[in-house]
Amino acid sequence: MFDFIKNIIHISPMEEIVSNIIEWIRVNPHWAGAVVLAIAFLESLAIIGLAMPGWLLLVGVGGLIGAGTLNFWPIAFFSFAGATLGQAVSYLVGVAFKDRVHHWPWVERHQTLLHRSETFFKKHGFAGILVGQFIGPIRAVISLIAGILDMPAKKFLLAVVIATLIWAPVYLMPGVVLGAALSFEKQEVIILVSCIVVMAVSLWLLGGYVKQLWLRKRAKASAQEVSLSRHFQLKMTASIVAFLSVIVFLVCTTYGALMMKLSEKIMGVIG
Repeated sequence: MFDFIKNIIHISPMEEIVSNIIEWIRVNPHWAGAVVLAIAFLESLAIIGLAMPGWLLLVGVGGLIGAGTLNFWPIAFFSFAGATLGQAVSYLVGVAFKDRVHHWPWVERHQTLLHRSETFFKKHGFAGILVGQFIGPIRAVISLIAGILDMPAKKFLLAVVIATLIWAPVYLMPGVVLGAALSFEKQEVIILVSCIVVMAVSLWLLGGYVKQLWLRKRAKASAQEVSLSRHFQLKMTASIVAFLSVIVFLVCTTYGALMMKLSEKIMGVIG
């Protein structure tokens, strides 16, 4: 099963280790929850998470879910629990050691990331924890920064729980899609996944553009001036065209039926 995924996404030299772990989980599904909890925990630990191939491992686990080997919601729960615990430990390290963290030998080479994440947190605060959970490098240090900068514990915990509740199922979904597509031809999978990616990115971008329009309207109501991003109309139009083009492609080809079949399999797996 994992060889199928490797052939499609062409993952890095780390693939051998990842493949062995995923194969072990497949053979020992009763240990899957504990392993996923450990993966999510280590990936969420400050700095240590930068060296973890956590995304690849969760894609592989998602593939096992899509293939029917594992159940989605229990695995999502263990992923949520591990990520929350890892972020909480990182926060407590920040609270306990403050700026001394910057002088630890194994942290010193990541000063640029720490400073960038600190700026990000100061600018966004609560929302920074929510968004930072989905930005690879920042996820590994954002809770540490929150602790260093004395974010209230209750406020931090609320933000982390919300973020990881969303993060856990979202990070499993790429693998679930690939695992559910095992019965399809390789070319069909590539095209279907490409369609899903284009639609998802287009919707994400459109969400950002709608937010800009809303903020501009809100600013005008209070007699403030907020300018839209450069080439706003062009980028918004391109996003709409890209999304509609995929819809037209699916409607006018056999891939529409395949997408429906894939969607049914995914919904059946998720339950």
